[in-house]
Amino acid sequence: MPNDDSGNIQIKPAGSTANPPATAAVSQPTPAQAQPTNARAFNLEADADASASGTAKPEKYSIPKLVKDKYPDLVELIKVTESMDDQEREYWFQIMPIMTAEQIEKFRNILITEKEQLQALDKEYEEELNRLNEKHLLEWKEFESKEKSKAIHEAEQANSASEKQMEEDLLAKLSNV
Repeated sequence: MPNDDSGNIQIKPAGSTANPPATAAVSQPTPAQAQPTNARAFNLEADADASASGTAKPEKYSIPKLVKDKYPDLVELIKVTESMDDQEREYWFQIMPIMTAEQIEKFRNILITEKEQLQALDKEYEEELNRLNEKHLLEWKEFESKEKSKAIHEAEQANSASEKQMEEDLLAKLSNV
C-alpha cells in the first residue's frame, strides 16, 4: 500500500482508481467493504472476551446474553440435567427471556429438586453397593475358609491312611521276623 507524504498508509476502496487526497490517512470503506465476509473478523468485544478467558471455547448451545447474565445458576442446571436432551435444553434457553418470574422460579425448583433426588438415589445406590460388596466379601471369606478346612481335612485323612498303611507294613515285617 502506498504511503502519503506524511508517512500515513493510504487505503483505496475497491474499484477506485482515483488517488485520495494527500492529507487523508485512511479512506472510508464502501458499503460492500463495511461488512466483512467473516462476521466475527472485526468483533473486538468478542475477541476481548475470548482472550480474557484464555481460549475461545465454542458454546454448544446458543444461549441469549440476557439469560447468561440474569440466570447463570439456571443455565448450569439446564446444562447438567439428565432429564433433557440437547434440543430440549436449546428450547429452554430460547424461551426463558419471555417467561415470567414465577415460571422461572418454578422451573428452577423443578431442576433443583431433580438434582437433589438424583443425588439421593446415587447415594442410596452407592450405600447398597457397598453393603452388597461387604456381604459378598464375607461370603467369599467363608467359602475360602471352608475350602481350606476341606483341604486340611483331606490332607489329614490321606496322612492318616498313609500312617495306617505304614503301621500295617511294619507289623507285617515284624511278624515275618
